[in-house]
Amino acid sequence: MMTNPFDATLTATELMSNPMAKSLVLAELAQVQSEAGLIDDALACINNIPNLSEKRQALFRLAFRAVQENKTENLLRLVRTMVEVDPKSMPSVGRLAQSLLDNGNLEKAIELVRAIEKPFDSELNRYNFIAKFIELAEKEQLDNARLFLETFSDMDYRDWGNLALAKRLVLLKQLPEAQTIAESFSFPLRQSWAFFELSRLTTGKSHDMFLCRAGEILETTSIEPDLAESLAIQFRILGKTALKTDNTELGLRLLELSETAASQISVPIQRFRSQYFLAKVLRELGQIHSVQKYLDSEQWKQLEISGLDRSRIGVWVAEAEPENSLTLWGRAIQDAGKPEQKFTDILRAERIVEILRRFNFSNNKLPPSGEPERDAVNLSAEEFEEYYYSPFAIKDCNC
Repeated sequence: MMTNPFDATLTATELMSNPMAKSLVLAELAQVQSEAGLIDDALACINNIPNLSEKRQALFRLAFRAVQENKTENLLRLVRTMVEVDPKSMPSVGRLAQSLLDNGNLEKAIELVRAIEKPFDSELNRYNFIAKFIELAEKEQLDNARLFLETFSDMDYRDWGNLALAKRLVLLKQLPEAQTIAESFSFPLRQSWAFFELSRLTTGKSHDMFLCRAGEILETTSIEPDLAESLAIQFRILGKTALKTDNTELGLRLLELSETAASQISVPIQRFRSQYFLAKVLRELGQIHSVQKYLDSEQWKQLEISGLDRSRIGVWVAEAEPENSLTLWGRAIQDAGKPEQKFTDILRAERIVEILRRFNFSNNKLPPSGEPERDAVNLSAEEFEEYYYSPFAIKDCNC
């Protein structure tokens, strides 16, 4: 009696007493049946796999192969079966959806994540998915993104996603819709920053409109003690941009407000940090000629702080005063190298290496790498904030 390879394999597995051996053969048989278009037979085969973990893995392999080969007609059925077999496999759905995005299949990706209750194991992974979707989506596909963003339980991530959506709308020339989203942020610093981000993506009248709106919101924000440092940063960055784009009046107002906010920072080291960053910007823009005359360095020199902290301030001073830079960089290294009981030689050595790297980078005027961890060492601290500061930053996102 003639038989086909599929039936012969099933018969052979019935003779096996070892569950692992049986699972191995049935999983491979299911893959072959699926590729032959026999999805019902493949699912029935997987159902006979004795081990739950092996059964789940077999289903995932079928789903993953379908994604990789862009044969997604049975993907939703495979995924639902996998989740029914083991609800703990739901986060695997998010990974499959991310792969679909990488392949450019946006419609199937969004269909997949909407079909499963919890396709992601963290808000960060949920955000990474929707951010990628928004980046690739055309205007008619963005309604799916809006619906998806409403499912975030964490308001920070929802705001972050809405910022990505607004920026995508600008790139698609949908400026009124982008403006509506920017206006919707409840926290003034985020609302202002959203308009600032939109200004970075536009030119001409649109750039001026968005930048002026960003400044207007920020100017009406009260400088409260707990916001003083963030406001000093944001006033400085927006003011610097305004001056560089010939919006002189707005730029000068914002830089004056940065000065006011910096003076109200209660922690001395953080106050000096903001003040020297602002001094660096003012000197570069020709608003002051001497940092030494603008700021009294004796204030921080009298602080009772560690050599490592003193070296940090010393670097900020060196970055702000290039005319005395060699002496200032050397002094920062001396402060970092002073023996102190609470700091080991290794800690002091690491700090000196950090200063040398930053000095080398500054001396050679190298551009930023775009990698935050490298740029945190290589860029001046003021430049690092200009590239990476955002009131939308979320603690666990490494941003």
